[in-house]
Amino acid sequence: MLSLFAVGALIAGPTLGVASPGGATGHAPVRMPNVVGETRSQVFAVMAADQLFFATHGPGSANGTWTVVVAQSPAAGTLVPYRSTVSLTVKIDLAHQPRPAPVLVGLTRPQVYKIMSEYQLFFTTSGPGASNGTWTEVVSQSPGADVLVAWHSTMHLIVSRAVVHAKRAVPRLIGASKAQALALLAQAQLGYAAQGLDAKSGTWTTVTRQSPAPGTQVDWHSTVVLDVTGPSPTTTTTSTTTTSTTTTTYPGETTTTTAPPATTTTTVKTPTTTTTLKPAPKPSKSRDFRIGIATWYSYIPGQCATWYLPLGTRLVVRNLATGHAIVCLVTDHEASKGDHVVDLSETQFAELEPLWRGVIHVKVSW
Repeated sequence: MLSLFAVGALIAGPTLGVASPGGATGHAPVRMPNVVGETRSQVFAVMAADQLFFATHGPGSANGTWTVVVAQSPAAGTLVPYRSTVSLTVKIDLAHQPRPAPVLVGLTRPQVYKIMSEYQLFFTTSGPGASNGTWTEVVSQSPGADVLVAWHSTMHLIVSRAVVHAKRAVPRLIGASKAQALALLAQAQLGYAAQGLDAKSGTWTTVTRQSPAPGTQVDWHSTVVLDVTGPSPTTTTTSTTTTSTTTTTYPGETTTTTAPPATTTTTVKTPTTTTTLKPAPKPSKSRDFRIGIATWYSYIPGQCATWYLPLGTRLVVRNLATGHAIVCLVTDHEASKGDHVVDLSETQFAELEPLWRGVIHVKVSW
């Protein structure tokens, strides 16, 4: 409550500055978030989450009618003291740029409300459950995904009451061929992730281990981790044929006669073939994941920051609005907690969404 009150007080004047409240000593510095291009509501949310205060300068700062941040000091990524005050240059921007429509098909009601709020778009619904708000899933949308729509425009969603899928038992896959394993998983409506020999190339032939174990009850469309191996190596046999010639000399004779060639004797030697198979990889645990907000800051491409994972953790970050994913390595720690799940480098954030979006809704797996 103290931070929100202080942030609100800063709107009173264009050059107003408030000293950081006492009692903040002993806290680690905070990395300055990037708020350039953010709206007022987004700035309040981000700064409150990072426990920072701000003073505004520019059109609309005197009466709180500004709409977007155009510059900030210090720059994004700079370490600043906990609960310190930063300076934002703002303006009144009535001409918001069009933006691509998000992917909403297949999402639940909470996911749709969250994403549409972030994109600053409205929506109407039709279909089962639309009239009384009991719908559970989007089955169609207009305009379609990635079509440019105006700021604060309205999209139409066709919705339905999705069937609640019951848990199902994981089939036994150990020893099964690739075709058998895929057929069993499809029948159970489960996904899979293969690892081990020939997993990356897709030429694996046999399942050696699985996780979860056979018979485990899991959710619909859960992922089963398979340890797999490729085809057995082929062996060859080498044959060696030796031909001998016999010479016979009779006693008392001075003539040496060479007898006709004897019957050829063929000796076939079969060398012992030793085949060494690499040990099957250890069974792995199913991936852990979090769903929340991702932002970006000026950092090393391919590396990222979290507040809850050890350094050196490899992450897969998937944009829930588009399905696109990137991989990064945790080499930094952020101060924010809650639903703020990862800070990406500028390069990798741009692979998921344009930098001007500032924040996106993601699933982080490791």
